[in-house]
Amino acid sequence: MQPGNVRGTDWNNFKKVEKSRKLDYNINAMKDKTTDIYQVNDGYFHKIFETPENTRDFLATVLPDGLKKQLDLSKIETVDTKYVSNKFKRGFSDIVVKTSLKTKKGKKGKDKKKRVDIYFLLEHKTEGRPEIFIQVLKYMVFEWEKDYNNNKPPRIIIPVIFYHGADEWKIPRSFADQFDVDDEVKRFLLDYRYILFDTNPWDFRDESNEKLKKNVYLFTSLVLMKAANKQDWEAIAEIFKFWYDRGLIDENKEIVLYFLEYVFQTHDIGRDKLKKMLDDSKIDGGEIMQTLAEQMKEEFREEFMETIGPQLKEEGKKEGEKRGKEETAKNLLKMGIDIDRISKATGLEKAEIEKLASEI
Repeated sequence: MQPGNVRGTDWNNFKKVEKSRKLDYNINAMKDKTTDIYQVNDGYFHKIFETPENTRDFLATVLPDGLKKQLDLSKIETVDTKYVSNKFKRGFSDIVVKTSLKTKKGKKGKDKKKRVDIYFLLEHKTEGRPEIFIQVLKYMVFEWEKDYNNNKPPRIIIPVIFYHGADEWKIPRSFADQFDVDDEVKRFLLDYRYILFDTNPWDFRDESNEKLKKNVYLFTSLVLMKAANKQDWEAIAEIFKFWYDRGLIDENKEIVLYFLEYVFQTHDIGRDKLKKMLDDSKIDGGEIMQTLAEQMKEEFREEFMETIGPQLKEEGKKEGEKRGKEETAKNLLKMGIDIDRISKATGLEKAEIEKLASEI
């Protein structure tokens, strides 16, 4: 099987997403754990759910049965949110995907009902804070304003919270439940609900996940994110065995290396321990770890060239321009041109030109 054939992963497209979405870390930060782990997890979350098939399989797992029966998940697409203003971007959506409600046949002699789009707003959280209600509401109001301005009916938006924090999630599921008032008062308040997927109570070993396991990439991602905050080595060891049993090592080593890099970033683990865990799972840890080390060095080199490299190049360019001006100033001094005119011609300070004159 070639890279990209693992169900739920278009690997060539995935690598393009990986290239375009640079995480805020470098090789040294990965080694000494000084990186903001939230950024690492958030980037990982985006990579999972920017693949439509992963999102479809995830929704099929977490949505209530009654809602799933209403949906046509055969077509699902990620919605571009680049239009969201920079002022609100950070407080707005993580991932937005669009699918539709199932079309229903009309009464005899009438056409079936028009397709109705439905949007799922996927929010990644590692902490449970009441501000989530305002964050989600901002996005919904923003979209509804657009719809009204375009003379369209307001779109259907359902929030889905993906939570894998260390603490228990204690935020009410309903916006109105924040208010400590009687139901008679609540019925006059603004209200909406969100769907919660909390990795803490989720038992990935349960038989109900057999269908989810067919998407090796998604299942692995969910388990590793669950294990991240708990430093759950047993779960990671089980995932390694899962890879071996599913033949993932031979089929798509690039994905394995990506997963291992995430483990390395989010867990307090050394090279030797990770190698032993791989070996215990009948995976050639030596070869994998050597390839991972080379890959991480290459990523660091690319990041250096893309971030620090241009800066050094610009500094070198400026340094070259200054040297050129100094050589011009020296030649003009030899020709007997006065310092004021040389300063205007080259842009150098008079003190700099006087210093150059003393060197001639």
